[in-house]
Amino acid sequence: MSTAFFDDLIVLDHTRYLTGGYPTLLMADLGCEVIKIEELTKGDFCRHEFPFKNNMGSHFVAIGRNKKSLTLDLKSEEGKEIYLRLAAQADVVVENYRAGTMDKLGIGYEEVRKLNPKIIHCSITGFGKNDDRSRKALHDCNLQALSGFQDINQGKTTPLHLCDLSTAMVASQAILAALCQRSKTGEGTYCDVRMFDSFVWWQALLYQRWQFNGYSQTFNDIEYPAVAYNYYTTKDGRKYSIGMVEKKFFEIFCREQGVEELIDCHLKRQWEAPEAFEKMEVLFKSRTFNEWEEWFSTQDICSAPVLTIDEAVDYLTSNNPDLVNYVLFPATGETLQVNSPHHIESIPMSLDEATPPPVLGENTAEILFRLGFSEAEVAKFLKEKVCTCSPFLNDTTDHVA
Repeated sequence: MSTAFFDDLIVLDHTRYLTGGYPTLLMADLGCEVIKIEELTKGDFCRHEFPFKNNMGSHFVAIGRNKKSLTLDLKSEEGKEIYLRLAAQADVVVENYRAGTMDKLGIGYEEVRKLNPKIIHCSITGFGKNDDRSRKALHDCNLQALSGFQDINQGKTTPLHLCDLSTAMVASQAILAALCQRSKTGEGTYCDVRMFDSFVWWQALLYQRWQFNGYSQTFNDIEYPAVAYNYYTTKDGRKYSIGMVEKKFFEIFCREQGVEELIDCHLKRQWEAPEAFEKMEVLFKSRTFNEWEEWFSTQDICSAPVLTIDEAVDYLTSNNPDLVNYVLFPATGETLQVNSPHHIESIPMSLDEATPPPVLGENTAEILFRLGFSEAEVAKFLKEKVCTCSPFLNDTTDHVA
């Protein structure tokens, strides 16, 4: 965690799932005090994603470090009072409720801005706060479908949530841009981050290709896989990648392997050069994975082994320990973490000082006392279920999906 400029910033994180979890993780890694505002019984939905370890969901452990947890019943008058007192001191609010939800609760941007003109409110919705489509339930795969991406991708689900991740990138950029603007103007602002727009932005190359290709775009129209840019199967059934976009690399490969006739097929696609693909497939199946790895280790021609996840983690922890490493957390023991990858010399971010993802309501009392509530008031809030203070649950049961 950084000990620089961001330490004085307070971020209120209402988000559930990944769209807000990633940008608030970055803010937490930068050194901000990130306080998750969570529903009393379930909290962030990421807490309930399989697999579990000691009641901690894997998604939440991945993006929950360096954060605090405050549970509040925002529908109650007392919960609203607590929240507004906290928001008056905050710098950033991040939420991904359906459009209009926070306004209905009486804690939206306009209400908070009356108390705190410097507040930056980042709202994440499907299509924007004023678009009726944002009031309809949708998830990542639905937005991929509407963008045209899944037509090109042949209707295949992706192992990562692409809309969530593109939105997380945009939200992070928007928040940081708003903070830069505030440093000049002294005023906060409203960031209307839209999941659909964020993912469409990522696809600018595909849309431009569609137009320049005569208003047509299918899987076969994509530039890859090509003869010299593909994953090939080895003799023992593993995979090896080659990415020889520059022809000079492919020329070296072809001459060394005795297949000079393939040089002119360099970036031709499957339907353009089926025989060249077949020859490459036969060539790669002539050697084992280890034999190819040994041969490629002597070359500098854009190649890499396709590692298993076990091998990849070992590779990362060995070669990039500042990025991927194990951190000792009380609830989950030795826990694999991926650091924020922003290498800024004056703002160091290290996993060495990472604090564990909070138990639901873990920091409620601490924050209420800091806001000036007395022990009697906090006890009353707990009794009336305005908030909760959850002790650490000492359950060592592991659940695997």
